[in-house]
Amino acid sequence: MHSSSDDVLTLFSGAGGFSYGFASAGIKPLCGAEIDENACKSYENNVGSPCHNVDLAKTPPAFFKELLGGKEPFAIIGGPPCQGFSTAGSRVSTDPRNSLIFNYLNIVAEIKPRWFIFENVEGLLTSGHGEAVSSLVREFLKIGYCVRIEKVNLAVYGVPQTRKRVLIIGNRLGADFNFPEERFSYESGKSKKRSSKPFAPSLLEAISGLGKSTNKRTDKSQYTTAAPINLYDELMRTSNVSGLITEHFDNTKPEDAIRFSLLKCGQTMKDLPEEYWHESFRRRAFRRVKDGIPTEKRGGAPSGIKRLHGDLQSLTITGAAYREFIHPLLDRPLTIRECARIQSFPDSYDFCGNAASVMQQIGNAVPPIAAAVFAAHLQQLDGTYGSDLSSLRQVPSPRLLGYQLTEATGMSEALKKTDFLLKAFLQRELEYV
Repeated sequence: MHSSSDDVLTLFSGAGGFSYGFASAGIKPLCGAEIDENACKSYENNVGSPCHNVDLAKTPPAFFKELLGGKEPFAIIGGPPCQGFSTAGSRVSTDPRNSLIFNYLNIVAEIKPRWFIFENVEGLLTSGHGEAVSSLVREFLKIGYCVRIEKVNLAVYGVPQTRKRVLIIGNRLGADFNFPEERFSYESGKSKKRSSKPFAPSLLEAISGLGKSTNKRTDKSQYTTAAPINLYDELMRTSNVSGLITEHFDNTKPEDAIRFSLLKCGQTMKDLPEEYWHESFRRRAFRRVKDGIPTEKRGGAPSGIKRLHGDLQSLTITGAAYREFIHPLLDRPLTIRECARIQSFPDSYDFCGNAASVMQQIGNAVPPIAAAVFAAHLQQLDGTYGSDLSSLRQVPSPRLLGYQLTEATGMSEALKKTDFLLKAFLQRELEYV
């Protein structure tokens, strides 16, 4: 078996969700690299390896080469910030943050890991009319990697939320490979996939056992029962030696509690009588009504607040979830700790920073239990971990092995452009090498 487990680098490592997942699968990353100081501290508190507080737009790849002492690492993992690509943002293909994607690529080119996993939001697929992702693929091929791209809903790996992400996985071993097998069905009211597989844990299963929230952030709360209530609760309690829970607080104002009490599961702000709308929601709800754009093309009003279904998987946890997602049974938003659990961070995870910073760290993270599935999968595929690479089909030169842009039967016009560009790689794969 491969003895060294620390030759993984995590770029744009955030609070360490990706790294923590890898560590729990037996591959503890050598270090992280992250521009946000609080996220760096959260990383170090929990992953237990150093996190370099650097701006990756300005850090030369040689910096990491030196850290590795010239060794070629097993893997580089990470997801550059994706606000420029996010469907929640304005999707500008010239957004300077998008160049961070190519900083990631330059580090991979210089350091030559055996594998890389690049994670991003689904907006990447259509950014710049498909040019962003196809130029990224072209560059990965040029530097010697076989790559596969898939849009994955991480609920299939047991995360208790529907969370669509684009993953590009590559290796420079000339090995053809597939993504890890799906393990769960899911249904969030918005996204669903039913198969013969069991359902991922529901929202209420994920947060059960946490007990009553406190009123102040500084107060710790206690579990409802001495023994875990279900398997997910047990997983989340593991290593929480003190048995106390941080970040499980709520300071809902009485007038907001009334507003929340009127919402049924699945309902949003627009289902409330108008007098209960937030002022900001009212402004957004009526914007652009007079500009002549037909309603169906305006994207509609934002939902503001939404009461989640307890028996389904949660909607995607973002940095705004602790303000916008209302508990299925109680008249309050989800607490930060509940959001952390839905992202599969264990209760012992010690976040650094103020509430808004911590929530941003949680919302941006790769859920550790999904990360662990990918870590185990790479170990299984790769010969250095004792498995037999010869069982994988070898390809003679770097190429796009395949891609999956959607599970839907139809494709949007934007996605058709991306499909067209990527198909060209499959048809003329040798030209790009």
